[in-house]
Amino acid sequence: MTSSSIPIALSNDSLAPSSSAAAAAVGVGSTASKAVAGAGVAASKSASSAIAALTWKQHIVIGGLARGTATLSMFPVDTMKTRLQMGATNGMHSVLKPPYFAGYGAAICSQIPYGMVVFGTYETAKTALIEKFPGAPKLGLYLSAAVLGDLMGSLVLTPGEIVKQQTQAGLYKTNTDALRGILARRGARGLYQGYFGLVARDLPFRALQLPMYEQFKDFFAARYTNGVVDDIRPHQAACIGAAAGMISAGLTNPVDVIKTQMMVGKGDASVLQVVRNVHTARGILGFAAGAPQRMGFLGGSSAVFFIVYEFARGTMQDGSLSWTVEMMG
Repeated sequence: MTSSSIPIALSNDSLAPSSSAAAAAVGVGSTASKAVAGAGVAASKSASSAIAALTWKQHIVIGGLARGTATLSMFPVDTMKTRLQMGATNGMHSVLKPPYFAGYGAAICSQIPYGMVVFGTYETAKTALIEKFPGAPKLGLYLSAAVLGDLMGSLVLTPGEIVKQQTQAGLYKTNTDALRGILARRGARGLYQGYFGLVARDLPFRALQLPMYEQFKDFFAARYTNGVVDDIRPHQAACIGAAAGMISAGLTNPVDVIKTQMMVGKGDASVLQVVRNVHTARGILGFAAGAPQRMGFLGGSSAVFFIVYEFARGTMQDGSLSWTVEMMG
């Protein structure tokens, strides 16, 4: 019996399908590896975001630090604004003459606790509201947190604001003299003279400024940082904060004029009486007194505040000082 063999021809064409399949398998493996790597990066970012969340104590420290720095850097402009709103005599000479830091001690003693209370409350309330109402419009949540923060902060701010403004206006030479004079004339109640005027000014301002700042950050992030708000650098946050501060300051200047008149005035004039007095003395333009200075002051102080605030927050989140170099890049 003769054995026969079955020839098997192996050609390049017959191997082609197998080679293609192998290449496809390699491609799929490469794509899968990239997907896994991408998922790992995303998970890593998500994890670091969770780790980076600050505590309310950290927000309090950052808020006080940023508020103190902003107050110091822009105080001379605030002094000129107060003099203009009080109808300074002798033209610009009375507005521009020294001292520029009269009342600074009272301001810093009230502004640092104010920043701690306002922004500690705001950040904590904002986080809690977003977690509790994940589907709610963010603007409404920002607004609610801002109002709550400022209501708490106004209780701390008012006494120092009264002492500061009466010293700035030249009614007293020092903060100590102002404090003694207020207490002698009206007792402890005098330290809250104009409180409702302050609340009427600061609530609208904060209700505009902080939600506006948050919205501006969202718009900026969507356009320049792929929607990642945490990638906004401190100097960019300063520009965003300055814009929000200037717009809010201009819109609320009439209320600031009323508040200043109530705090520096010696009587118990009501809001309506102050409005009439300002209108009688200077007409409708009286409510715009000091507006450029207020916008410059709050625009500049907002820029300083947010660059310090975001830098400090980023440093705490990173656990290092690496942003010192990156901030200028």
